[in-house]
Amino acid sequence: MKRRELLVALAAGALAESSISLAQGSEAQYTNEIALPKPNVTGTVSLEEAIERRRSVRRFAPKPLPVEAIGQLLWAGQGITSPDGKRAAPSAGALYALELYVVTPTEVMHYLPRDHRAETRTTPDLRPGLRSLAVDQASVEAAPALLVVAAEPSRLSQRYGARANLYADLEVGHATQNMLLQAVALGLVAVTVGAVDGAPAARKLGLPHGQTVVYLIPVGFAA
Repeated sequence: MKRRELLVALAAGALAESSISLAQGSEAQYTNEIALPKPNVTGTVSLEEAIERRRSVRRFAPKPLPVEAIGQLLWAGQGITSPDGKRAAPSAGALYALELYVVTPTEVMHYLPRDHRAETRTTPDLRPGLRSLAVDQASVEAAPALLVVAAEPSRLSQRYGARANLYADLEVGHATQNMLLQAVALGLVAVTVGAVDGAPAARKLGLPHGQTVVYLIPVGFAA
């Protein structure tokens, strides 16, 4: 298939997916809230070793992640790490434009940094649909857990005006690298997927108005 034909096909697929999501989508209602296991702050892998070992891996063993690992990854990305509410990743003005979600074959989790908790809802497997919105990258569907980094730049707009989107994107990078290094320290593998159609993905996940999906991070045990 020629490049032009491929682009047209991708655009048509995204438009069809978007139409379905718009017809079916609304802000999701979570049915349960759970306390996540207390994060471990004394790991056995040094920062230097984690940096050296971090690689993008796209094949995963069919083994679910324990809730302890999921909680640790979320804490590394947006966990509260100081008494005044500052988080693990820097944010412009400490306004925190990010929300973290986890998609598994059976549920969606939304991280609540305060008190290190998550709200959850049971769902059909959303990974195939998200794969279709990420140029059919197989890792999105193959990983037992899919970390979703969503941004709401409007939280920064009042202070930073036109630079809000830039600062939100920078924040995404900070949080994502934290989670990638944490994955290494936990003996997991991961890959970042930036080629995602953010607005339709947000609708598929039932995210609140104003949030868009910026990054997907398939994560799991190595195949």
